[in-house]
Parts: sequence; structure tokens; C-alpha cells
Amino acid sequence: MTVRWITPLLCTGPGAEVTSVPDAVVIDVRSFVDRAGNTPAEMREKLLAGAKALNEGKPTFVCCDHGISRSNAFAAGILTLAENIPFEESLRKVIEATGENEIRADVVADMQRALANHLPGQTSSSGKQKWLLIGGSGALGSLILRSAPDDIEILAPTREEVDLQGGSVSLSLYARSHGITRFLHFASPRIGNTNRAMGEALTMLRTVLETAGAIGIPVFMPSRPEVFSGYSGDVFPFTEETPPRPAGILGETKFLAEALALQHESQKRVPVTILRSGLVVGETVAPHFLRSFIRKAKTREPIVTHAYENGSPKLDLIAAEDWLNAFWLLARSGLTGLFQAGGEDAISTRAIAELICSAAGPGCRTEELRLEGRAANIKLASDKLTRATGWQPTRHITDTLNRYIEAAFVAELRTESGTK
Repeated sequence: MTVRWITPLLCTGPGAEVTSVPDAVVIDVRSFVDRAGNTPAEMREKLLAGAKALNEGKPTFVCCDHGISRSNAFAAGILTLAENIPFEESLRKVIEATGENEIRADVVADMQRALANHLPGQTSSSGKQKWLLIGGSGALGSLILRSAPDDIEILAPTREEVDLQGGSVSLSLYARSHGITRFLHFASPRIGNTNRAMGEALTMLRTVLETAGAIGIPVFMPSRPEVFSGYSGDVFPFTEETPPRPAGILGETKFLAEALALQHESQKRVPVTILRSGLVVGETVAPHFLRSFIRKAKTREPIVTHAYENGSPKLDLIAAEDWLNAFWLLARSGLTGLFQAGGEDAISTRAIAELICSAAGPGCRTEELRLEGRAANIKLASDKLTRATGWQPTRHITDTLNRYIEAAFVAELRTESGTK
């Protein structure tokens, strides 16, 4: 790691490089910890010394062990004092000059406490709560954006604006500059069934949890029934107390994500709320397999379902309207921890395929591929959520499926008639 210049007089780098900048005033911050716990008074002493050196026109070298996190956070604080600019602007200057995004969010939070008397206050002119939706381009995120109540403003930055893979700085800056009061973490890898996707998903979640803890705001995140995919046999109600038993990459990823988030919640590092729900079906949202079945019906390919030793797998599906109702009731309740929202009843993939063929008409057919082993038949119990918020599913899943399937074929007919 080499010395990196932020302004003609201010640079950062590892402590081993101090001799490479002759005659510089050295602000050595190696004794501070690269996590939460640094005291404002001790930090302020270093900040004032650095700002004094800059104001006197002296080269100033801020160093830590590796020149990555602490030194760059202190450099931003020094710039704030020396140039009398907002800390967020200083931090952006440091990141642009050094290319370093891995500045710890908790160190940034300590820095802001040290600069408390020099930072402009955040006020909301609208009086609304501002929630940051991460993953707003996804199906569930789109549902939330369209249904936000008048007293909550949902901000949904692009991946370019908030890069969860590149450290917590961009998320922290965005949240602080916009006065965010809650994170809705709905981001996920574009392709979710690879080993790399597991790492990406956990990295993104860790970034959100770290930033939320440093800022002091709660996190809401969804989860899925696949945390129970390792169970096999007859359908029985899975509760929040049922030990997870994941199978496959998606199930294991969701299991690890839940465990990480709940660990932060249990240690009082950040308030976390998890809504584990059935697979959501509605006008603009449906699981991949359902969209695939419909696509095959339209092209008159056979719809292939699987038959295990215990029959066709049964799935817990939930209507989009019911999921939205569960989301808003839980998100606005202030409750933390794990809650489940399931549909009225589980339905087999074979039954779903037959519903599609009934709508598609002549020429649509199903086939069954027999597989070894027993399928996981998962039905999520919603009793805890019902007791806490009064929520209950109101849409029968067969009716919901029929509406979704019918709309898919009607849309195709409209497209065909428009091209003639």
C-alpha cells in the first residue's frame, strides 16, 4: 500500500511509509481501533492537530496500519475542520482521491461524534419518515414502492448509487445525507443459486447491518421457506421455533442470512425484523417456476413436474395483496425478530400445472418426471404474526393463481391482436 494524496498537502497511507513524505506533520492514528469504541475527545485531539497543520500550509500525513480505514476516516475529519465543509463532502473527496471504499462504518460514526459541533444538523422538510429500500428494482421492492402510505417516503437508490459489495461507505453517506430512518434490505444477487451468490448475499447483508448499527436505525428484511427445504415428508406447520434445516444453495443462503441478522438483533447491535413468507404471487410478481410453466404452455411445450416418493411437492404460496398487508403491518409495528406469513394452504406443483393447462386450452399438456427421495412440503404457520398484528391471509391461493394465469394469457392475446 502506497501513500495517496487527497489534496496537495494532505495524504494517507500505512505507518511504514512515514519516511517517504519528508518534513510532513505525521498524524498517527494506529492506536485507535478499527471498530466502534473510539472516544470523541481523543479523536478530536488528532483532528485539530491535522487541521492546524493544513491551515499552516504544512504537508500532513495521516497514517494507520494499512492506510485503508482509520487514516482515511481521520483525513475526512481533518478536511471538514480545515476547509469548513460538511463531513459527507470530505469523505467523498477522500474516497475519490484514494479509491478506498473499505472505511468502517462504525469508525465513520465515531468520527461524526468527534465532529458533532462542526456538522450541520439533518432536518426533514416534509415531516415524513424516510425509508431506504435496497433492491427496489426487484418484484417485492416494486410492490412496496407502489403501496407506500402518505407519511412514509421510500427512497430506492440504484446499484451505482449504493454499492453494497464495495463496503459500507456509499450506503452510509446516502443514508446520512438523506436522513434515512430505516433500511429495507431486499437486495439479492441477480443469479441466486451459485456459491458466489451466497458470498455476495452475505456480504451485502453484512454491509447493511454494519451501517445500520453505526447510524442507529432498524433493518427490515424478507426471507423464504427454503430454510426448511431439508425436511422431507408430509406437510405440517413450520413455526418460527422449528429448527431450520436448509438444503441447497438458496436454502443455506437464507438460513445464514437469518442467523447473521438475528445475531445482530440478539446482541442489541441493530434492531432487525425478518418476514419469512410463502412464495408471493400477484399481478407483477411470481416465482420463477410458475413463469416457466406459463411460458411452456404458451409455446405448447410439455410442462414437466416432478414426482418424488411422497408425491408432487407442495408449496406455500401467498397472494401479493396478503404479503403487502403483512409487510406494512409488521414494518410499522416497531416489532423486531422473526415472523412468518404463509398462505391459506399448500398446493402441489402438479395442481398448478393443471390450472395452467386448463387456462391454455387444447395442445397444452403435462408430463411427470419421477425422482428418488422425498420432497420437502412446507407450510408456514402465521400464528405469531396474527397475534402480534392481527394479520391473516384473505385470498385463496387457487383464486390468486387463476387470476395470475388468466392475466398472462390475456396479455398475450392483446399483444397478438396489436400486431395484426
